[in-house]
Amino acid sequence: MTRKDYEARWADAWYVHAVAEQAAALKADGCTGVPDFYLFGCLEHDIAYRTHRDPYGFPLTREDADQRLRWYIQMRSPFGLLSPMSWWRWLAVKWFAGKAWET
Repeated sequence: MTRKDYEARWADAWYVHAVAEQAAALKADGCTGVPDFYLFGCLEHDIAYRTHRDPYGFPLTREDADQRLRWYIQMRSPFGLLSPMSWWRWLAVKWFAGKAWET
């Protein structure tokens, strides 16, 4: 998936609704341990980590899920691609969330 394709998903009201519904069904908590500035991106990430799928049901790798979290934050941040938060959150899940993906 390209960044452009990913951004288009978030312009679709159905996708936003699907993320909210699926996250609620999974009792996802969003941005665990950090402020929920980018809550929907965190909820989408939680869905991916618990189901290994995106909200459309397509299979994802852990790398895909982590990349999409970074893209979501960059999409919403005033700093865009240079958003420091997008990079440190991406590194945090890349380095420390392996167990969460596996369980």
